Amino acid sequence: MWSTLSIRSQLIWIMLALLILVEAPTAAAIIWFDAQERQNIATEQARTLVRSLNNDLLKTIINPSIDNFTDLSFRVSGYRPVNVLRLLNDRDEAINEIKQADYDDAMMSHLTQLQLNVPSFQHKHLFLKVAIESEGQVFGYATMMVDPTQYDTQIESRLTVLVWLFPLELLIGFIFARRMSISFTKPFQVLAQAMQSNDMNKNQFITIKSSAQNEVQQLFDGYNQMIDKIEQTTEALRYQSRHDSLTGLFNRYAIEQALSGALHEAGEFEHQLLSIDLDRFKLVNDAYGHAAGDSLLKLLAQEMHVLLPFEAVLARVGGDDFMVLLSKTGREEGNFIAQQLLALLDDYRFVWQGQALSASGSIGMVSFKPNEYTLEALVKAADTAFYIAKSEGRNHLHHYQALDANTKQFDRDIQVAGYIKEALNNTGASRFELFAQAIVPLQTPSDEIGYEILIRLWDREGNLVPPNDFLPTAERYQLMIEIDRYVLWTYLSIAVQHPHHLAKLHMAHVNLSGSSLNHPDFQATLKKAISMFRFPWHKLALEITETSAVGNLTQAMDFIQYCQQIGISFALDDFGTGMSSFEYLKHLPFDVIKIDGSFIKDMHKDPLDLAVIRYIQEISLLRQQETVAEYVETAQDVAVLRQIGITYGQGYFLGKPKPLQEWLAADKV
Repeated sequence: MWSTLSIRSQLIWIMLALLILVEAPTAAAIIWFDAQERQNIATEQARTLVRSLNNDLLKTIINPSIDNFTDLSFRVSGYRPVNVLRLLNDRDEAINEIKQADYDDAMMSHLTQLQLNVPSFQHKHLFLKVAIESEGQVFGYATMMVDPTQYDTQIESRLTVLVWLFPLELLIGFIFARRMSISFTKPFQVLAQAMQSNDMNKNQFITIKSSAQNEVQQLFDGYNQMIDKIEQTTEALRYQSRHDSLTGLFNRYAIEQALSGALHEAGEFEHQLLSIDLDRFKLVNDAYGHAAGDSLLKLLAQEMHVLLPFEAVLARVGGDDFMVLLSKTGREEGNFIAQQLLALLDDYRFVWQGQALSASGSIGMVSFKPNEYTLEALVKAADTAFYIAKSEGRNHLHHYQALDANTKQFDRDIQVAGYIKEALNNTGASRFELFAQAIVPLQTPSDEIGYEILIRLWDREGNLVPPNDFLPTAERYQLMIEIDRYVLWTYLSIAVQHPHHLAKLHMAHVNLSGSSLNHPDFQATLKKAISMFRFPWHKLALEITETSAVGNLTQAMDFIQYCQQIGISFALDDFGTGMSSFEYLKHLPFDVIKIDGSFIKDMHKDPLDLAVIRYIQEISLLRQQETVAEYVETAQDVAVLRQIGITYGQGYFLGKPKPLQEWLAADKV
């Protein structure tokens, strides 16, 4: 309750409470002094009474006749405060008693318990015992009960005045307290109003002044200093929230605000949005370090800012991604500016620590009018145009057209990428399923089985997405590492639950993309699998395509040696498609060579293809490597490959891909 009151109200109540606290003890003191004065008066009056009636009292004690007692009673009746007068002889025996009021036995009993000349106050009455004497001889005693309240005092009148004046004092105190509270709380009201009037969103703050030279001035100065710091900090934060810390350009948030304004403004003005990406910028970072990349970005940002019109909005929205908003600019003029930017990027030279580096870029361009797109759709259209430009080669410009083939393909890639992410994270209806295609021995019949693990994707409607549709998309969106981890972990977790199947297994091939073998996440996944699963690791072969084998394998030799110590084999897939295949084959640690299907398909009509197959088999035999021929489609293919000495065959004639669960179910029969 108290905390809900204003400071002014609290001050008023405090001052009124202080007034009451002063008045109450004062009144109590007056009442106490009044009681003391009445007791003193009563005592003195009682003794005076005895002295003035001494002769009558003595006469009554000596001759307790009715006449004497009547005279005494008449004399005592003139003293109203005396309620009881009891006469005692010298032996403390009661002779007679005068009572001017009726009292209970408890009060009357005090008259017999008194000490001579010692006043006693009981039940708000004075009890006193006085000797009746003459010429020094005591003839008896008078005991009295006196009512002190019968006496008038000046203190009583003062108390009455005080009681009557108290409401007036309260009123005066209230008025004074209110005026004082207004004076004392005014600085706080000024401060509170200033704080309520401040606008944090607009960074607008009110400063306050005071003519006081005390703590109020210190309070106002402190508030003003705080406001100055808040303004500076807010402005700095606002700048940081809208600008890129490296280049000083606008950031994504700022340009999206500008785009929203352009999309919702009145009129039919045409605007242009450019999405710019530097080509192969990652190579600069990898080869020369991030300091070189940062320096290149800052220099290019300055060059582009100088080249663009003054009203253009240039923003860095990613690592090497930029956006430009050309407001109220036609397509032709926007195209001219975009071509100037391409020329700048294509001709740009950058020297870092004595090394001359060059830059180039790809630009996507979208023309739009107010209310033609949502912000999300506009940014997506710009990204689509940029990716299409990048796919066309270095330093290209692509104008976004909603219905052209490239745009449709990009939209399809975005959709497929969504299916892949759903399947990987199990967050939607899309799902992966493992298939396997047989790898059949051609030289020696065997009851053992071998296969290559394949992956299939089902979209949200349950339709199969062909591998040629989703695997290239996964490569473009850097999802192959996650897919490879998924395939390896899923296969191993399923296979170890079927020991009878593993007993019949000769070899399981698992494909890897070019970058997976060197990626720390994939290496960590494989090491974790080795520690968790009781799998016969000598029956696992990791396949890597020839086009990515040289660079990736040489960089991952430590990990390859670790795998080979466990027993894991390595297979070189699509062998023969590279220009230097035979040159580096002897230097790479492969256990299995898979001959590309293009040689198998044409070996019956092209003697050169047949000679290549024979040559691969001879080299592999010398290196004690097994060979697998892909694309085996006919019995004639099998016969020729057996005659050459190829170890295994793989193709539709020997077995079509089928779900892994069918392989596992067949072993239970």
